[in-house]
Amino acid sequence: MTLFARSTVHLSRWSNPVAALMLIGASAAVSTGVHADPADFQAMPGLWKITLHTLKGVHAQDQVKWKCFYDGADPWTTFADSSQPETNCQRSGEHRTNVALAWQVNCGRHKGAAHIELDSAQHFSGKVMLDGTPALDVDGKRYAACTGPAD
Repeated sequence: MTLFARSTVHLSRWSNPVAALMLIGASAAVSTGVHADPADFQAMPGLWKITLHTLKGVHAQDQVKWKCFYDGADPWTTFADSSQPETNCQRSGEHRTNVALAWQVNCGRHKGAAHIELDSAQHFSGKVMLDGTPALDVDGKRYAACTGPAD
């Protein structure tokens, strides 16, 4: 008799149309939250100076890249791609929060991981590891508003 009573309570919970709609809505919110909206990234739009300081290799010279980050733009194409150690590197295994990007790096025979993290809306720092050792320190700072599409 107790088993039947529990089943009745369980069935009546699911027969409530409002509860069913709330469950469906919650499921949709969770499933759409998997792919973050680019606008969620907390970097301030504008012209960013991204400095790559080489820690490994014979070409230990800083590289400077200037990139415009527009409101709602994809942070992967602005910040992660600008933080690659070489132009032939591919990124995969991407993970993003509203203040950080982390990814795997494959540069042919060199493989590793990279990450950057915002410490404010106008500055980030990070590191690229190749073959288990630090290869690059990455520093990004917002300098100004972008003036046009050619920035």
